[in-house]
Amino acid sequence: MLRVGVVSGRPVLLLLLLLGVLIMRIAAQRVGRYNQAEDWPQFGSDAASSGAPPGASRITAANVTLLTRRQVHLAGTVDASAIYLHRVTVNGSNRDVFFVTTSYGKSIALDADNGAVLWEYTPPGFATWAGTAQITNSTPVADRDRQHIYAAAPDGTIQKLAIADRHVLWNTPVTLVPQREKIASPLKEFRGRIIAVTGGYNGDRSPYQGHVAILDAQSGKILHAWNSLCGDRASLIQPESCGSSRSAIWGRAGAVIDPTSGNIFVATGNGPYDGKTDWGDSVIELNPDATRVLGNYTPADNFKLKLLDLDLGSTSPVLLSSGILA
Repeated sequence: MLRVGVVSGRPVLLLLLLLGVLIMRIAAQRVGRYNQAEDWPQFGSDAASSGAPPGASRITAANVTLLTRRQVHLAGTVDASAIYLHRVTVNGSNRDVFFVTTSYGKSIALDADNGAVLWEYTPPGFATWAGTAQITNSTPVADRDRQHIYAAAPDGTIQKLAIADRHVLWNTPVTLVPQREKIASPLKEFRGRIIAVTGGYNGDRSPYQGHVAILDAQSGKILHAWNSLCGDRASLIQPESCGSSRSAIWGRAGAVIDPTSGNIFVATGNGPYDGKTDWGDSVIELNPDATRVLGNYTPADNFKLKLLDLDLGSTSPVLLSSGILA
């Protein structure tokens, strides 16, 4: 769990270390081995945001007293979750590492053992939006190769960063108007692709539309984009070119992916709905390429939700089992 506060005017991140991750690491040290099941590589542990990693947490009444709290000073506020990788190479040494992204897009690698900042990546253009309302609330995601992470920035871009030394391999925008559309939800990785969703800023600075962007993890190329409004247009669109606005995708878990089928589930916020090209205030099932709507649910009072600004998409869907959502 992460807590953010301010001490003497400086942003502070209180790392109340993830209980399961910490206990697993302690237990692994005792037997002298590590395995990939101990990683927490993305929000909710996996692309379905299940919160249930494959390894046992090993938390017991006997070892819970081993948990400690550390206070770490960071150059920014983190309004998102941390991810964790064990025994990855950073600055030439094997370390257990937390990765976080601040509201203004700085991505930071932290030594899980002592809280030291191992590296900090500041996106180009940082000075132009720092201190403004242009932010991101996105959680980074680790590549399956355990050598790279993907992180969002307030300019609407996603960057692939080398864990070893923070250098950038690619940088791709997933919105054409970052002043009105932001990456508010976690990035997801699934089968060599990065899934990003976008929404609007507080105050609904229209026009904007919610998007689902599918990126190739190796090249950064946008393979497909689905628009929750003007959904018949299969690419990122200029908001002014669409006659409909809003329908943000901004739930804290972002896109939820069925690990069996690869189908993508999102919930949208206030916006028009016609069941054809406009999908406001709805739960949507997309195929793995985000090129086709496979199914949708919208409440009978959809229009009322829109009028009263009661976003159905204020939270993400929960995948209870394959084909069953809550």
